[in-house]
Amino acid sequence: MVTRWSASAPLLAALALLLVTCSDPVETCSDEGVSEKDGPKCCAGGCGKGTDGWTPRICKKGRWVCDRAVPEDACASPQYACTPIDFCGKLGIDTSEPDPAPELCCEGGSCNGTVAVHRVCKTGTQWECPAGAVPISQCSDYQNACGGVLAKYRANGFKLP
Repeated sequence: MVTRWSASAPLLAALALLLVTCSDPVETCSDEGVSEKDGPKCCAGGCGKGTDGWTPRICKKGRWVCDRAVPEDACASPQYACTPIDFCGKLGIDTSEPDPAPELCCEGGSCNGTVAVHRVCKTGTQWECPAGAVPISQCSDYQNACGGVLAKYRANGFKLP
């Protein structure tokens, strides 16, 4: 019995290390305030609103973060993620943002809603989430927000499923 335990102990330790490593998606850093040279970009201003373009992640409190910006993969359409879409006034008040949209909204007042919608033109100047909906890029778990709609939207040719 001791021999069996001794032989399996390294295997169990390796398995435990693998599980801990796989479950930790946070990318750490050590040089506070340094910009990341390679890696995911950040959209300054938010999805489809960025007038400052792309910015790199920076090291803040030991983690790579988008400082006052949105990670590119939180935007619905990577192609238009950081491009201000100015069709709002041209298409008219109460129209919906066309596909491929840089941002989607989750109805129900939280990221846990079940219905995703496009932003609408409320004032004629910029696209905004309808009343009672939240921008998915602002959700802390944007990948699973609104039933995982970002992956579904991309897989469906940038159209709401």
